[in-house]
Amino acid sequence: MRLLIKPFLIFFIALLAVGCNGSKAFVKRGQKMEDVGLMHQAADYYFTAVMKDRGNPDAILALQRAGQWVLNEKIDRFEQAQLRGNRSEAVLSYEDALKYTERVERAGVQLIVLESAKAAYQQVRKAHMQELYDDGMAALEKEQFELAQAFFDEIVRLEPAHEDAVQWSNIAFCEPRYRQAMVDFEGEKWRAAHALFSEIIARDPTYKEAQTFREKALSNGVFTIALLPFENGTSQPGLDSKFQSYVEQALMKSSDPFLEIVDRENQALILQEQQLALSGVLNANSVVEVGELLGAKTLLKGQVVNCEVITSNVQREEKRGYESYREKSITEEGKKVYEKKFREIQYSEYTANRQVRITFRITLISLETGQNLMSEMLSSETMDKIHFAQYQGNNNNVYPAFKIGGVNRLGKRSLEALLKARNSLSDESVMVNNNVEILTRDIRAQIENKLHLLIP
Repeated sequence: MRLLIKPFLIFFIALLAVGCNGSKAFVKRGQKMEDVGLMHQAADYYFTAVMKDRGNPDAILALQRAGQWVLNEKIDRFEQAQLRGNRSEAVLSYEDALKYTERVERAGVQLIVLESAKAAYQQVRKAHMQELYDDGMAALEKEQFELAQAFFDEIVRLEPAHEDAVQWSNIAFCEPRYRQAMVDFEGEKWRAAHALFSEIIARDPTYKEAQTFREKALSNGVFTIALLPFENGTSQPGLDSKFQSYVEQALMKSSDPFLEIVDRENQALILQEQQLALSGVLNANSVVEVGELLGAKTLLKGQVVNCEVITSNVQREEKRGYESYREKSITEEGKKVYEKKFREIQYSEYTANRQVRITFRITLISLETGQNLMSEMLSSETMDKIHFAQYQGNNNNVYPAFKIGGVNRLGKRSLEALLKARNSLSDESVMVNNNVEILTRDIRAQIENKLHLLIP
């Protein structure tokens, strides 16, 4: 047990010595800065010294001395700004002094701020806030809203509980947005109006009629889509229903507040009752009729145009290589020794790939006019490749050969990777699903982009 404790104590003492030496070194650097009058740099070195070793008395005293000098200089700047009548600069200077005292306090050293300076700051701060308030009100009267908000926000920064300043800051923020939102609303720019009303409500939920008009903007601009049963123009069974499900879920998760999907069950029931088949060709009259029945503005048609899966044959190539082994021999002294040797062998490398390509057509039809709002052909293609090696022996001892012959020792790691590599292609259904997911994201993006154009 003693044998274990002794090395630990030596290590611990060494760590303490390093810490102390580090602290002392920073004190010496600080003293050099102080000798040439660079008190700010000296105080920084002393601060570091104390943080490295809070038990170093020289560092603590030095920080107390240099830190007080730096603080006094900052207080002097406050007093000079006060004498010049620059209350804004005076407040910032005093705040800078307070931040410095807080920093030094983290090292356990208390600096002194005279009570006279504290009292002077309170007077300057109060006068400055009144000045800001008067300037803010004057800016509001001139409808200089951005300038007014800056004045009131500064008051709130200095005194967060200043209720009047908070109220006027909210008005300065909300009023110009409310006016523009009403202009957008009257101009039927529902998205722009909705966004501005949302900003206002986030700042002040009770501001004027922002809540009511935001709801009206959303209601007037909502873009309701009914999904027709998708068509499958391929030999891959179930692709139409898979796309239908994926696209419907993706659109329902859209972050666009104006995008709304007609409930599939309600849609089916309405169409069944009216004995309407939507999978065929729609004319203008039937489209308008469907829109009225479903309460939808648009109809989304989808068709899987093609699904092509191309899988290559597995290509096999015989490779020349070497296998290492140890050969035992007896020395003249009768000792057993082993020598590493190589024998020529053959191993096989295999390659194959699978390509899946799906093309999908989407058509967005207005149920108010019967016109096509959008028709896009989207494609997605994914590829999977395999490249692996097999050897009917000990894989750990296999080396590739140079083209001109001989053991390629540097190529062993690459060959090991091939021997451990995946030897089967990704399942066809998995790759098809990946393409469906990619296309689903593209479909949602296309529709959302179109909505931003249709609902400004």
